[in-house]
Amino acid sequence: MALAIGIDVVNIERIARLSDAVRNRMFHPQEIEDSLGLGEERQAEFLAGRFAAKEALGKALGTGLRNLRLQDIWVERGPYGEPVMRVQAKAEEMVAHRTILLSISHDKPVAVAMVVLTGGSDGPF
Repeated sequence: MALAIGIDVVNIERIARLSDAVRNRMFHPQEIEDSLGLGEERQAEFLAGRFAAKEALGKALGTGLRNLRLQDIWVERGPYGEPVMRVQAKAEEMVAHRTILLSISHDKPVAVAMVVLTGGSDGPF
């Protein structure tokens, strides 16, 4: 079984300073919607964790985020509140038949995410 790991740390304040236009390019519409009911500080923390997850996936793939649309990678809450990563388009093609395991944590001033890819074959695709 092939195994790949990626981790990323994001400064929460950096995400808090983003314009709405930039946020709309960086996040899937569902992530934006899920963040809207949160207070301003919690919203930035929430989105920072989501961005760290996207970066961690790129690192686990071994390609970074080049040639991927950030909106094609998003995080939902699973039935127990756990983060579940979803992918579509080119990101789905690159993940192929592998399973994505994700963990996100926050401790101001940073959010951190770790992605583990299991299954599939060795290599980035």
